[in-house]
Amino acid sequence: MLEAQRVTVIVPAYNEAMRLPKVLEVLCASDFVDSIVVVDDGSRDHTFEVARRFPVEVVRHSHNFGKGKALVSGIRREKSSDIYLFLDADLIHLRKEHLLALAEPIARHSFLDMTIGVFRGGRGSSDLAQKIFPILNGQRAVRGSWVRNLPDFSWTRFGVEVFLTKFAHDFAVNVEMVPLWGLAHYHKEEKYGPFLGFYRRLKMYVEIFRTYLLYEGKIRTEERVAEEKEEEAYVRV
Repeated sequence: MLEAQRVTVIVPAYNEAMRLPKVLEVLCASDFVDSIVVVDDGSRDHTFEVARRFPVEVVRHSHNFGKGKALVSGIRREKSSDIYLFLDADLIHLRKEHLLALAEPIARHSFLDMTIGVFRGGRGSSDLAQKIFPILNGQRAVRGSWVRNLPDFSWTRFGVEVFLTKFAHDFAVNVEMVPLWGLAHYHKEEKYGPFLGFYRRLKMYVEIFRTYLLYEGKIRTEERVAEEKEEEAYVRV
């Protein structure tokens, strides 16, 4: 069924040079994926150079705009896809089966516009977090015609998952939660150390809270995700 759909995977990446290759190896070996877009969101390490080693499209932001902007940049790079997969760059034990679990329900059911992955049986800490806040999972599939017509969510940073989920709920969009068995990701404390990791986690929660506060005003904008602005601050490679 996916053979009739154009599937694009978008991977936002910020300082993920060490972890990105494992994810891209799986994506590049998946025969139903038509294009892969890595968005280097102003990384200070070698994320850009690492991404260029793979047969993928690379968008490089001039500085760190946040995850919401990275996803929008990826969509604007591939404007005609039927299905977009949003995947984090720091996943552990990613397999083709996880991609299919996210994408196939949208290809099969015309009434469905988004799937949200839920970690199961990967790491105990990740599974627990998912039970408490499943809507914060960044592993998703979205129907292209739906997401391109959303209000521009470039401003959301780490609140992008909250924005997508809340918008879908408020406008009665059909969403399906799908288990992603064995999948997990690195925690911020593992990547940055206990103190900087805690700071980045706290910053993430602030951005999520900010999204809740600004949501009502922002969805009234006439700017759509698919509308690319002339002053976009990124470099196409």
